[in-house]
Amino acid sequence: MGLALFLSGCGSEPSTVETTATSPATETNQVTDTTTPAAPVVAVEPVPAEPPHSPSLEPSLEPSLEPTLEPVAEPSLEPIAVDPPVEPVGTDPLSLEPSLEPTDPEVAGGDGEESVDDILKQLNAIKLDDDPNTTLGDPDKVVALLAEGNELINAGNPDGALAKYQEASKYADGEGDPDVFFNMGIAYKAKGEFDKAIVEYKKALELAPEYSEAHNNLGNLLKDQKRFDEAILHYEASIKIFPDNPNTHNNLGTVYAMKKDVNKAAVYFAKAVRIQPTYFDARQNLGLAYMQQGRLDAAERELGEAVKMAMGGLAYEQERLKAAQIRLAEAATPEARQSAQSEVAAAQKAGQNAGRKYHRGMGLLKRVRDKLGRPQP
Repeated sequence: MGLALFLSGCGSEPSTVETTATSPATETNQVTDTTTPAAPVVAVEPVPAEPPHSPSLEPSLEPSLEPTLEPVAEPSLEPIAVDPPVEPVGTDPLSLEPSLEPTDPEVAGGDGEESVDDILKQLNAIKLDDDPNTTLGDPDKVVALLAEGNELINAGNPDGALAKYQEASKYADGEGDPDVFFNMGIAYKAKGEFDKAIVEYKKALELAPEYSEAHNNLGNLLKDQKRFDEAILHYEASIKIFPDNPNTHNNLGTVYAMKKDVNKAAVYFAKAVRIQPTYFDARQNLGLAYMQQGRLDAAERELGEAVKMAMGGLAYEQERLKAAQIRLAEAATPEARQSAQSEVAAAQKAGQNAGRKYHRGMGLLKRVRDKLGRPQP
């Protein structure tokens, strides 16, 4: 019996942005078999190797997404120590040096030196011949606001995060900061405003065409809108920039599965598994693709491995829950009790997801073994 493949549990951004200043990361997708009703599976996004464009700030809003990416802090503009000024020889009306010397004690810092904000203000006042509208930003404020926004995203407050990202954009250099646009895309997606999210990802790519995470997340949004060919272009661009990201290979496989091209889907699922052998979603998707192709022995092998992984994940979450419950029982302060309660809730949710993965994988494995006439596990 043929299997109808479709995408479920698409993850993307948050994060996942789970970080100290992380951003949403990379989204993952899972192919499901419509012939067997099953509770949706939430994919836990594996953390891929750091891509060439490291500033991925998208917190994984969806558990399957988005690698946690930390914002790349741009170098802060600090006063540079210089030798005492030498009396200039002659007069040069174009010299900028005199304007950078602290002459007014009211604008100078407590130690007689100008602050970074004072210097930025003076530099911004300089009219550049080639672009009179160009101003200098404040990268430290951008990074700080992005970090605050990411914490709000992780706390489930996309509106608050969006406000922080919009404020950060005011301190960005020139035409803007691609990380700010990237995170705004994550926030808009979390709010369900997908068209606005697409606009922000495209802005990020205009400034940083090799932003692999932006290509991946934009591909996920286009896939959800059934704009498959456009999604494929962005997934392929992401892979070209960062070929070792298993999430993007898995995502590209799901698009081909949705286009009913199971052969290409299997190729990309296999690549994702080769890059990260413990990638549950990709391995289960590969097993489903092999079932569709009639390669039952290969399907049994991949689904058997997926079940083992699900069993390990379930056991881990059960131990995590026990440890959190002990912490809660021993909590001596309101703060410790609140922290333990949060850990208990997180472990319970993760355990439920792991349990669904295990039961779904076991159901698929039993179907394959029935077809092969082999004993059940």
